[in-house]
Amino acid sequence: MDVFGGDPLFAPLAGTLGLGPVAVSLILVIVSLWVLVWKALALWHAARNQQKVWFVVLLIVNTLGILEIIYLLWFRKDATSTGTGSLFGIEGRPSTDTSRSID
Repeated sequence: MDVFGGDPLFAPLAGTLGLGPVAVSLILVIVSLWVLVWKALALWHAARNQQKVWFVVLLIVNTLGILEIIYLLWFRKDATSTGTGSLFGIEGRPSTDTSRSID
């Protein structure tokens, strides 16, 4: 039984790699999630730091997360001058909004 139904994309890929249709589908899902996480994180930092050129490049170019990781590690501007060097940049950033108070 041919699960892909003669699909010109999946059938040759599964045959060439010697994998079944479920394995090929699982690999595609894992790669897609990998790319989505890195792209979202890089785009969020580029937008937050007002780096318009980087935002457009990261939005258009797909490199399986490689360009996004390079941007996050070397070209992202830090909002703080402490140089924590966190890849995700979430911890250690104090809030600048002093008008709201949590009661």
